[in-house]
Amino acid sequence: MLPLVIVDLDGTMIGQNGQVLPCVWQGVDRLQAAGVKLAVCTGRPNAGIALQVAERIGPRNPHVFNHGALVTYVDGDTVHVAALKEASAAELVRRARQLNYVLEIYTPSGMYIERNNSQSEQHADLIGVKFEVRDLLEVIQDEPVVRAQWMLPPERRADVEQLDIPDVELSYATSPGMPGTAFISVTRAGTDKGSAVRQLCDAVRIPLRDVMAIGDSEGDLPMLEAVGHPVVMANASAELRSRFDAVAGDVENCGIIAAFEEALSTPAGSTESDSG
Repeated sequence: MLPLVIVDLDGTMIGQNGQVLPCVWQGVDRLQAAGVKLAVCTGRPNAGIALQVAERIGPRNPHVFNHGALVTYVDGDTVHVAALKEASAAELVRRARQLNYVLEIYTPSGMYIERNNSQSEQHADLIGVKFEVRDLLEVIQDEPVVRAQWMLPPERRADVEQLDIPDVELSYATSPGMPGTAFISVTRAGTDKGSAVRQLCDAVRIPLRDVMAIGDSEGDLPMLEAVGHPVVMANASAELRSRFDAVAGDVENCGIIAAFEEALSTPAGSTESDSG
């Protein structure tokens, strides 16, 4: 069996109802009973539902939050943190004001928005985290920003992706819990789920070739490319599915269980082609 399985949350473990289905928890229990380590790798912050899932699947393992900007144990012992440069964060706020799109700011202590709106309220409910309404430029002066996140219609993603903001990395994702909304995470340049997975594996001393990662969106691509056993969900885009041989089922039908079973049956030291 493989010693470590790393899982995305939205669209992978968590579907439209915003919770992990009982059948998925049964699969988690089976992996844990066999001695497989599990870790979360999510764009969500280390709070709310994401932290609850991390505590449940790996109370003694490090996990990845904020799209790779934070690698930490659930007790708060930090493996790695990468903050945006203050100038980059300030430029994001100024551009958000010009474009009139929602921008969320995440610091080690909280989630902030500049004005209350229904989209932010829906997102806060989805991830189980309360936001604070503040002048975002003041937040940047007071605390380091580990991640910013745009929320906008998917057809408008180019409005953000074409912005020339230095020293940042962009990651695109969607959530079945908020159909019709695109999430574009902004982290420090060189920081994504792939860089974080490498740090996580170094921390637990497990070689990347023996690790399975499971995801469903473009933002998961660096994570999937980093490990020896990448698996994509059936609800992922056709383009993403075409890049990998292993495809699990749909998130709404406990599709991740197929990947869990593959992790149990795949011997460590094998390659993706060996495991089929």
